[in-house]
Amino acid sequence: MQALLLQPNQVPHVWNEVAPLITKAVAHAEEDVDADDFLRPIINGQVFLWIVTDESGLVSVCFGSFDEYPRQKSFHIYGWATKSGRQFDEVMDTFNDSVVNFAKINGCDFIEAKVRKGLAKKLKWNDNHSLVTLTLNNNGRKSQNNSPHGETRESI
Repeated sequence: MQALLLQPNQVPHVWNEVAPLITKAVAHAEEDVDADDFLRPIINGQVFLWIVTDESGLVSVCFGSFDEYPRQKSFHIYGWATKSGRQFDEVMDTFNDSVVNFAKINGCDFIEAKVRKGLAKKLKWNDNHSLVTLTLNNNGRKSQNNSPHGETRESI
């Protein structure tokens, strides 16, 4: 498996294949959104879209954007979904390196995501009302252990 961060100009070429997974990823979101709500922000470079592929094609998607807080910056993941509804552990291992490195390179102090309880348990991240966070240690920068949401975070 391979994780690929799509460039905005690549998205229209794969949109018909990735859109159903994006919609699946946000199907339980309180915000009442679907893939079409993310297309323009992805093409404009405001939301970043990863895909995981294997020899048979598309396996999974992950997408999110940066959030700026007064003292910290986060990468907010809007959703993850696998095509099969399974393979999550293998897909997560593939995404983890790519997404975590991307966040670190872009100066993020932490990654955050709203997730269902089952996903929070699999990630082994802190679960506070289904908001999970992961503290990043960035190039010697002192990482604060308090999130803007009031819970502590795991460090990597």
